[in-house]
Amino acid sequence: MGFLKKLGIGLLAVFAALCLFVFLCAVNPGLTESISDILYGEDGSSGLIGGNLSRETSALTPQATTPQATAPSVTVPVQTSGNTGSADLVPYTPYNGTITTIPDNVSGRAGFTPVTVVQEQLSDAQAKEAAKAVDKGSTGSDLEFDPELYPYYSMLDEKGKSLYKQIYANACDVVSSFAPCVEVKTDQVQDAFEAVFADHPELFYVQTAYTEKYTRDGKVVEIDMAYYTIANDLETARSKFDAEAQKLEEAARQYSDDYSREKYVHDALIEKVIYDAGASMDQSAYSALVNGRSVCAGYSRAFQYVMQKLGIPTYYVTGSSGEDHAWNMVKLGDGFYNVDVTWDDADPASYDYFNKTDGDYAGTHVRKSLSVYLPACTGTQYRNLESGAPVQGEEETAESEDRTAEGHDFYDPYFDPYINNEPGQPLSYDREHPAKTDEEKDKENKNNNYSSNAADQLAALELKESDALKALQDYYNDCKKQLVSCGKGDHTFYNLVPDSLFKTIESEYGTGNYRKGYLDSALKTIGAENCNIVIQAERVGGGYYRIWHNVYVW
Repeated sequence: MGFLKKLGIGLLAVFAALCLFVFLCAVNPGLTESISDILYGEDGSSGLIGGNLSRETSALTPQATTPQATAPSVTVPVQTSGNTGSADLVPYTPYNGTITTIPDNVSGRAGFTPVTVVQEQLSDAQAKEAAKAVDKGSTGSDLEFDPELYPYYSMLDEKGKSLYKQIYANACDVVSSFAPCVEVKTDQVQDAFEAVFADHPELFYVQTAYTEKYTRDGKVVEIDMAYYTIANDLETARSKFDAEAQKLEEAARQYSDDYSREKYVHDALIEKVIYDAGASMDQSAYSALVNGRSVCAGYSRAFQYVMQKLGIPTYYVTGSSGEDHAWNMVKLGDGFYNVDVTWDDADPASYDYFNKTDGDYAGTHVRKSLSVYLPACTGTQYRNLESGAPVQGEEETAESEDRTAEGHDFYDPYFDPYINNEPGQPLSYDREHPAKTDEEKDKENKNNNYSSNAADQLAALELKESDALKALQDYYNDCKKQLVSCGKGDHTFYNLVPDSLFKTIESEYGTGNYRKGYLDSALKTIGAENCNIVIQAERVGGGYYRIWHNVYVW
């Protein structure tokens, strides 16, 4: 009987303690969370109980970049993500080895900073206040994004796409804080932010960081954006940014094909930008285009932005090259290619990382996060066309000056402003007389009884339309082939090109781009130090020119 009495008193004491505990939790919600953290840990897996439980993570879902956030869950399966309008895209297969082959001249040329998330849990009272004080801003519900130009958008599910549009729209409006337009948890925001940043380099004033405020149950009630200080005078900053981008775009449009335009933008950024680990706004395209000093993120976003303006699908890729790194991939002709402008702007500058496959990048570049859902880079048509070719820059200019100092004369080529129908004869004309207009040339051809049929006109000179070079790169390849075949000494060779390409070629000689286009590489192959070259243009009718190259190589 005494035992039962003691047992009853004990049970009453336990019951009273439980009642007291429930009462304390009710008046102090934070106590429940503290006990939960002790038992399960802050991340649900490292506490007294949680540490003994395994957590499964989908193999198709990238890991979060901050310890506070769990793995994102708004991406769709890899086989349907990164849709660029083609049904036969090859999924990316990560290189499984360790990164051990980083050349010394590019070691440390990185600097990409992943999206950073600052999390703040609100009390019930604070959450209610935030719900009243913060609105949704612009939801961007009417926005559409072409999956071929903005692939990261297409990686998200419907909820993620809605949040993506809202983030983009509020960033365009420079909104500091907004409430999510869809109900999301703390593990569902980061993918949308990463997607916006990766797709839109024009948001150069937005930092790759944000703050999310959430309730005790993990519901996000407020998102705070982080902007660079130039956002305070965005009109001025955007004017500078657009002006620099437009210069590159307009210069690139002088070329007739996407490959030549891509090569121009690549080379122009190498000449324009200095790698600087201490550059301000280093994650922004602004640092490269306007300030001229950046790290890999700035190089890559600048390249992406100008290429987007040219209408060439170009993506921002993030991952690792021994440390966090960013580069690009470009869609040309037969597929996708990797491009790392930052590493090509090393010492010496090169095309070592220009238009390469994933196999070429194995051991040096491994994609991470959302970038693993972009298509594989397997193109071959435009691979290694510039392999080993030097990029003209300050070092090359200095080298040319050294040659002159050693007694070597060097002459830049020029075009005969007249149409020269006797290219075998020395150039002789009065430079003060204006060049003939196209109308005058057409009239002259008509008076000379030229046939109106292009094939007939070319046949009269033993030329064929099928021999005409249609693209700038074809012209460069043919020039190199013929010049190498000629070797050292005094030689003459010609190409047949259409009117449209002739104008581009003329511009190439005017800007000096012909040197890195074919001349330097050809001289290196020949083993020659220099050459004199005079270009003469012969209009052969039918919309074609024959370009004569009078060269002396030594």
